[in-house]
Amino acid sequence: MGSAGAVPVSIWGPFAGYGTRGRHVSWLINEQGERADALRDIVAARFERREIPRATVEPVKLVRQGVLVDTRPYFLIRRGLTTAGLYIARFGQDLFVSQVTYFKGPISSMRILILAAALLFALIYPVVYNNAFSQIGVSLFGGVGGDLEGLMLLTCCLGPIYLLDWLALGILALFSGYKWLTVKDVLAALRVPPNEFDIDDTVALEKSVEQTVREALDAVGIEQRLMPQAAESGFRRRLI
Repeated sequence: MGSAGAVPVSIWGPFAGYGTRGRHVSWLINEQGERADALRDIVAARFERREIPRATVEPVKLVRQGVLVDTRPYFLIRRGLTTAGLYIARFGQDLFVSQVTYFKGPISSMRILILAAALLFALIYPVVYNNAFSQIGVSLFGGVGGDLEGLMLLTCCLGPIYLLDWLALGILALFSGYKWLTVKDVLAALRVPPNEFDIDDTVALEKSVEQTVREALDAVGIEQRLMPQAAESGFRRRLI
């Protein structure tokens, strides 16, 4: 279906690095496959005419994950943290149109502060502990000099926190590495879900892309009613 070539190997999926998938809708229009190329050209021109605010439109070839995999031509429409992918291709004698949305959550300032505090504690604690330990002295007659209570506090109270801190940082490093290998996003742990403004912007972009395709259908002689408006917009709702 509309392959644009093949590549030997790809470790990431076609939309790796673009965030979390939201809405994915598609249409199959009977007996209109020969108009796929013309529709793509007109859609590209319509995007330039529509001038979606703060958006960029780029034709790219996305690669499937795996070995000896195919590529497919997409329009990627990016606006802020949202990316809409549009695929138009011939499917036998029919015309296939697919639209998918991905959202890359914003970086949380609170999570950055927590991470910075954890790193700072992991670096400062050994220095403070070694300094306190070096001030402890033992005499030949069994006497102990220095701030022994402070050393005990560092050992018994802050010591376990120090170990847990490094454990958390290690888990974060492993999780970040896993996210890089799977979705090409090393900062995934610092991202937060979309807020209401983000959802509004995403829905507006989805509607704009869909309407652009519907208008282009008229230009190639295909009735818009053959591509009914998608029932859902934005992000899929989860019960849990």
